[in-house]
Amino acid sequence: MGLFGTRQWSESDTEWDMIDINAKLEDAGIVMDTFSSGVQDSFLRGVGHTADSARGEWIRLAQNRLSTSRADYIDGLQKPDSMKYSRAGTRSTWEIQLVGRMPNNFEFGMDSFDMKAVRPGWLGGGKAKTAKAGHKYVTIPFRHSTTSPARIAYSGQARRANLQRELRTVVRRYGLDRMVRTATGAPVTGPVARVPTTARVHPYLRGLTRIQGPSSPRGGRVSGQLFTFRTMSELSPDEAWNHPGITAANLMPEVEIFIERELNLLIDRVFGVRR
Repeated sequence: MGLFGTRQWSESDTEWDMIDINAKLEDAGIVMDTFSSGVQDSFLRGVGHTADSARGEWIRLAQNRLSTSRADYIDGLQKPDSMKYSRAGTRSTWEIQLVGRMPNNFEFGMDSFDMKAVRPGWLGGGKAKTAKAGHKYVTIPFRHSTTSPARIAYSGQARRANLQRELRTVVRRYGLDRMVRTATGAPVTGPVARVPTTARVHPYLRGLTRIQGPSSPRGGRVSGQLFTFRTMSELSPDEAWNHPGITAANLMPEVEIFIERELNLLIDRVFGVRR
């Protein structure tokens, strides 16, 4: 019959957690060739439906368990090559794949690391500049939102400090929640309001800037977004850009349990097996 697998994406090689359907059928005492083609086709369709259901369950787990990483993780399950079916002779294979480096980092976790040392990274990217003294530096924008969508919600120390509540207060106090317009009523574009760097607010919010611009590169309605900026350079202390690491989501083992259960139910339903 074939294989059913969940896969960890990698640029260099592939790591599989496979479920051998032939072995499951043999354990249940089932010989496929003794059943009609209609029964065999029904089972194949059922395995395909199980694959679709497994990806749906994987997405559901990510939606319920993850917060700031949710959107990027789910995007790794919705790429064109996240679901594959192949057939070689009598062997069929269904693949469910978590695609992309960051989705896999969220799934399997990462140790703490120096963000300056990552290459190409920010200092090796096209936006890096060279100072007169010869070292490279780059200005990095950090987006903030009073509505806290999952992609930019606070985490770590900022969440523990309840920064979201202070952000709303600071935005109102310094007028960063209001559309700035010209004397004729047209929206101003570019940086329009800023929290002083000496303000008595949380250090993460000093220099917070409202920037207004079109909602898309092609134009459209002008809206405002909130940013702070930090400068990374080759001279920055390592501890200033030390990433605390990523705690593994470990959703894949639960997906595999789901697949095992659904395949057992499918075998029972199609072949009348009672365990």
